[in-house]
Amino acid sequence: MQRSANNENFLKLFARNSDSVDMKKLLLIWVIAGAALAGMAGCAQIKKPAGQVRAVPVGVRFDQVGSVTLYPGEPCTPQIMFNFRSAGSTVWLAAPKHETKTLTEAAKNNGRVHISGKWRRGGQSNCSYVEVTSAEVTR
Repeated sequence: MQRSANNENFLKLFARNSDSVDMKKLLLIWVIAGAALAGMAGCAQIKKPAGQVRAVPVGVRFDQVGSVTLYPGEPCTPQIMFNFRSAGSTVWLAAPKHETKTLTEAAKNNGRVHISGKWRRGGQSNCSYVEVTSAEVTR
């Protein structure tokens, strides 16, 4: 009888330890799965909002002062190389070689520029940009 009671106690203790190990394994699996999902979510690319919504008639003159940055993605037409910010809006710019040098330097130095040009339209319906005819660094 004594031996049977000892065996029964041993089996109960073993069962408790086995449940505890299973719970620890399950918890560890959930922690690893959560960390993996969090890591994948951190790698997801953030979609940038459309830079420009308004449609401006082609050929309208553009003349403003603001700041310029290099265009950070793939534009809707290959001529676009710069973002121009002025008065709370962003305009895409395309420029010939001489003006491109001026705009690139202004972008590197966070300088303000005076832009003159004309509105153009790319191949897509929502692809309006300014073709720069003059770019001057201002103070």
